[in-house]
Amino acid sequence: QMVWCQLFSEPGAGSDLASLSMKAERVEGGWKLTGQKIWTSVAQHAQWGFCIARTDPSAPKHDGITYFLLDMKSEGIDVRPLKELTGEAIFNEVFLDEVFVPDDCVVGEVNKGWQVARNTLSNERVSLSRGGGLGAGLPELLEFFGGRELDEAARVEVGKLVAQGQSIDLLGLRTTVKQLSGLNPGAEASVRKLLGVQFNQDVADYVWAAQGTSAVLEDMRGLSGKWARYMLFSRAMTIYGGTTEVQLNIIAERLLGLPRDPEPGK
Repeated sequence: QMVWCQLFSEPGAGSDLASLSMKAERVEGGWKLTGQKIWTSVAQHAQWGFCIARTDPSAPKHDGITYFLLDMKSEGIDVRPLKELTGEAIFNEVFLDEVFVPDDCVVGEVNKGWQVARNTLSNERVSLSRGGGLGAGLPELLEFFGGRELDEAARVEVGKLVAQGQSIDLLGLRTTVKQLSGLNPGAEASVRKLLGVQFNQDVADYVWAAQGTSAVLEDMRGLSGKWARYMLFSRAMTIYGGTTEVQLNIIAERLLGLPRDPEPGK
């Protein structure tokens, strides 16, 4: 009933999201937001958005950030679609020019929005690894090969993908049980995201190749061309929602207890 978008990434703050520069200035009854967001999925259709902005520029970069709920019909918002490899335009640039947000649309405490944003990102990573509407997953794999005669090599490869898909689904079930127990997904969400999007990519690549020479004739504008779209779209899946490299760092530091990478110049 309501479409939301996530106004997090900026041209100079993607993987290092805490470097964001969108500013929020205090005004009577609320805040005025000014700056640019990028790679914002479905912003052209969304009624509301989650938005993080810097409310205290003098604080350390992980502090001084506040989490806002933004009415996308507000005056001063300009959404510009970005065409992707598939020819679609799911991602967008969003420009905010002194957009007013009332005080009751602040989530959590002022200047403490980074904690809320991290929670949002953890849940996003769980969601993005499910395949289905975003990419090719286990149901799409079984639908394609259902009723087909497979040689021994194909049975091994399809069987391996099915086993991987079931394992990733069980990781998702474990995350769901944790959330029902009142716990946040935490760093385990990065494991699910890392494995899930790689699985989506492996499924798309394998099925697209399994079509043989007919694969090059797929028309992505029609239903018959969905595997060409899955194959192309899956390239983005290891980047959005936190790149593969970022997920590996999170897993290394927060689950395995390895030391942080040194920051450049330090």
